[in-house]
This record gives sequence, C-alpha cells and structure tokens, in this order.
Amino acid sequence: MNPRYFKQLIIFALFAVMTAGCKKWLDVSPKTQIRQRELFENEQGFLDALTGVYLKLGSSNLYGQQMTYGLLDVMAQCYNITFAGSDNASNTFRQAGVYNYADDRVKARIAAIWSETYACIANLDNLLVQIDEKKKQFTLDNFERVKGQALALRAYLHFDLLRLFGTAPVVDGNKPSIPYVTTFGVGVYPLLPVNDVIAHCLKDLGEAEQLLDGNKEVDILYSEDPTSNYMNYWAVKGLEARIHLYAGDKPKALAAAQEVIGNQQLFPFVEPSRASATINRDRLYATEHLFTLQVYKLKDYAEAYTKSSSGLPLLSTTTSKTRALFETTSGGSSDIRFNYSFVQIGSGYATSKYWQEATNTYLKNIVPMVRLSEMYYIAAECAATTEEGVGYLNTVRHNRGLAQLNTNITADKLKAEILKEYKKECYGEGQLFYYFKRINNPLIDGSSKDATRVYVLPLPEDEVEFGKRFE
Repeated sequence: MNPRYFKQLIIFALFAVMTAGCKKWLDVSPKTQIRQRELFENEQGFLDALTGVYLKLGSSNLYGQQMTYGLLDVMAQCYNITFAGSDNASNTFRQAGVYNYADDRVKARIAAIWSETYACIANLDNLLVQIDEKKKQFTLDNFERVKGQALALRAYLHFDLLRLFGTAPVVDGNKPSIPYVTTFGVGVYPLLPVNDVIAHCLKDLGEAEQLLDGNKEVDILYSEDPTSNYMNYWAVKGLEARIHLYAGDKPKALAAAQEVIGNQQLFPFVEPSRASATINRDRLYATEHLFTLQVYKLKDYAEAYTKSSSGLPLLSTTTSKTRALFETTSGGSSDIRFNYSFVQIGSGYATSKYWQEATNTYLKNIVPMVRLSEMYYIAAECAATTEEGVGYLNTVRHNRGLAQLNTNITADKLKAEILKEYKKECYGEGQLFYYFKRINNPLIDGSSKDATRVYVLPLPEDEVEFGKRFE
C-alpha cells in the first residue's frame, strides 16, 4: 500500500483518540465487554486502539520520562543530582541513584512502570485477540500493519520489563522473572523463566517481521511528517538484534544488525550541518531512528528536568565528568554530541537533546527507541574479529566527528571503546543501565555499590501480594 495512506489513517486515529479521551482503550475492567465491541467494530477502531497505546507509551512514567532520561539514567549514574530540599523528584532520584529500592518514592516509581506497561500490553492483547476475525474489515494492507505493530510492541514492552525485573541471562536464564501476557482479561499469570520470556519476545517479533516485510522498502522513518514514527520492519530487526545480544546469541544478533546496516540508505547518518544548526537543530539525529515515539508533553516533561533559567537543572552533571566522558583533552572536543547535544550551565553540563526549541514540528516531541548507531555497536561486539569490530565502531565515530581507532587493538580495548560509545550516544535514552546489566558488570561506573545486587528491581508490593509471588 501507499504508506502515506496508512499515515493519514494514523493521523485520523490520533485525532479521534485525543479528542475522545483515553478511557475507552485504557479501561480493562469487566465492563469493557461492550466497549470492546464498539471499539473494534471497524478498521478505524483498531487504529484508534493502536494509537492509544503509542500515546500511553509517551507518559511520564514510561518513555516520556522515567524509562529514558529519568529513572533509568539516574540508575546508570549519568547525573550528579542537584538537591532541592523537600522537592519530591530530586529526593526520589537521589534514592534511586543509590539503589534504595525500599524508599517509598522509588517503590512508587517502580510500581508505576510495571502497572502502566502492563496496561499497554493489555490493550495490545485486546486488539490482537480480536483482529484475526475482523480481517475482512481492513482495507489495503492495514491488517498486516496494525497486527505487525501490535505484536512488535508487545515484544518490546515485555523485553524492557524483563530487563528491569528479571535476572540477566548471563547470570541465570532459568530463573522466574515476569509474566508474558498474551490474553486479555484480569487474572494472575505465572512468572516465566528469563529464557522463556525471551523466546516469547522473539516469537512475536518473528510473526511481526513477516507481516511488516511487504513495506520494508518504503518504511523510511525520517520524514517531515511526524506520524512516520511507528514500529516498522526495521525496528523489528533492530529489536531482534538487541534481544539476541542480551540472550548471548551473537551470531543471530550480528545477522539482524547487519540487515539493518545493509539498508542504511533508508536512514542515513545525520549530516553535521543538521546536528549543529542554530535554528531547527536536529538534536536527536532523526534520520537515524528505526523507531521513535511522539511524546506530546515532552516540553513539560524534559525541560523541567534538563533546563533551568537559574542554576543547574535537576538532571545535570559536572563539567569535569562531562569533559572526561567525551575525552575532550584527547581528541573528543570535535565530537558533535559534545558540542551540540550538551550545554554548559554555570558549573556543570546538561543534555539539550530534548529541548523543544525547533520550529519544525518533525524535530519536536520525539524520543528515540531504537537507533541505527546501536546496530553498529551490536555488530562491533559480535564481529568475528576485533579488526571487523573496530571497523563498525569507526563508522559511528567518523559520523560523530571523531578520529578513527587503530584496528590493531585488543578485544578488551574494543570492549572498553564500545562502552564509551554507549555512554556518549545513549545519554538520556535509558539504555546504559541495561548495558551494564547485560554483561553483569560488577560496578556501574560512578557508583561504588555492588551492581550485581541492584540489577534486578523488586516486584511491586501489589504484584507480590495479589499475585502470590512468594519465594
């Protein structure tokens, strides 16, 4: 089908959901039986439901704040939290930064992540259990697009919950972790072993890949049309690469990453002139996104944490720490990420990735979920030889304005350079904590705590009590 037609349908669905409110697709109580029939009586109802999930993913408790530049990057030690007396956010972050998961404020944040993510999954399940019998209601290839996105999103969300609440596979892939929910309704679902959750994720992604394959040559994420930010074939391949690497299957991770890299013409590296522009700066490198969320309250969410008219903002760091991160005394001062994605404010630095100063709407309100550069990092880690790995890493470095690494380096040196890249590239995006957890690093840089004791977040108290999750 013409992808523009699908985007027009999504625009209409977005308008419908925003004007009608979210109650009809967020309500998962027994009274939803009638609402289900009303919502899914035609193609537009399915589009409304899918759009509603995308909107919910951009909430402050999920990827609009806490699951990206908020709680997740606080736990990755990205910031030096400025203390603001009785301010709830600063106190919450300070406790999260020392991994005090028993603190009531931290527990509330963790519980909100769990409950809101599973609410999104419930709505995806509601859509998926009904879509096959309504296939004839869809026009063109919208059935494949809607079902494929729903399956891929279900895998994405379960995988992030696994990375938070489950043991890393490198530690124990057989330990019970989280439920993988594929039915709609209120109930208690078993905690599945880590490896079983991963298998479910990959099963959903395999089906999504087949459904979305027909549009992979036209699914170009970067567009002046902000509705182009949906889960597509290339996001599925990127997520497959991410999951396979987490599971320790480097050959499959490499194959998935290479498929994306081999079709890079669809999402080229950002041009330096765009990344450094005074007006309409491409702060997030929109051309490189495989999957991006639209977060319509991002200005309120992000600038409250990263922007300040007086003094350092809440989520900031020291000048010395920022300059050390980018190695400005040894060639890193040419890095476009340092020069154009960070701002010096008084005695420290803050990221300006999410500052909403652009006039072009397609550069605003976006949060990256899967990046092209991550595919190069995965390929670098999984390559057959160190020389090949350095080659992948050098491609990103070149496009960020850095000198090339010597290809004749040790495997340990390559690993260290990959970590440096994750720290620079994914700052403010919630991926660094997962990197340390995946390799079970004994320390998270910036903390002296035994990290192996803090990688698994405790299940929310309600889940333990009502789900009877007792050891």
